[in-house]
Amino acid sequence: MRWVRLLLLGLASVYPLYWTAQFILFFLPETLIGFWLGEPVRVVSISYLQVTGSAQSSLGVPAYSEALIFALLASLAILALHGDRFLTGALAIVLLGQSALLPFVNLALGRDRDLPVAVTGAAAAFGLIVIGLFRILRRTGGADYLDRLALLTLLAVLPQATLWVAFRIAYPNFDTRFLLMLLVPLYLGAIVAAALPAKLPEPDFSSVPWGEILATTAAAGLLILAITLSSHSGGALSSQANSVGGRVGQVVSLKCSARVPQRLAAHARGMLT
Repeated sequence: MRWVRLLLLGLASVYPLYWTAQFILFFLPETLIGFWLGEPVRVVSISYLQVTGSAQSSLGVPAYSEALIFALLASLAILALHGDRFLTGALAIVLLGQSALLPFVNLALGRDRDLPVAVTGAAAAFGLIVIGLFRILRRTGGADYLDRLALLTLLAVLPQATLWVAFRIAYPNFDTRFLLMLLVPLYLGAIVAAALPAKLPEPDFSSVPWGEILATTAAAGLLILAITLSSHSGGALSSQANSVGGRVGQVVSLKCSARVPQRLAAHARGMLT
């Protein structure tokens, strides 16, 4: 039953923590820059996978560096506030490291590759993953190497694999390489964290209270509900805007056909569309 509680906590917390990490790394920097400079911030997309924004100005560093900086700052805040006392706090550090690692992997594999920058940034992000996993072990304990690896797999690796398989089933166009870029570094980090020489306490699953499981489950449900409502409201506004635009186009077309030659009427309709 105690192993089940650990697995349930991972399944309940992985999605809200992942989405929050995406928000912190890829939306919050642009929002803060926009508010600081008094510039508008454009919401690029809000989906079940992530939220991204764009501002006219930037920090003067590439986007992948912004993500790594905010991942480090958020992780330091969790450690400073002793948020890693909770398993979800330590797991948040892991997901911040994973989210910050992806842009550097893309940089290393893309056309405009910059291997020194990619390797340095990837090493820093991978270090966050290992730190978060090791903090998890400080809470759960572990008798030996295999016991530690099994605990990390149960809380961090298996829930993420379940989540991404669910997304792969729901979205047939979901890129399988994305799964590998998330899960392979995570499992390698679990191998490294479990092998670190440290005197850990015996496994104590009393640190997995039902209250934490229920709270993360409620957070996941509210997040999915909020994204669903925002998607429906965004679609309604878009259809309403298209409807208004179509009526305006009809009015202008009638006026143009009555007062100007046919060529100018066509040009006016083209400008509206």
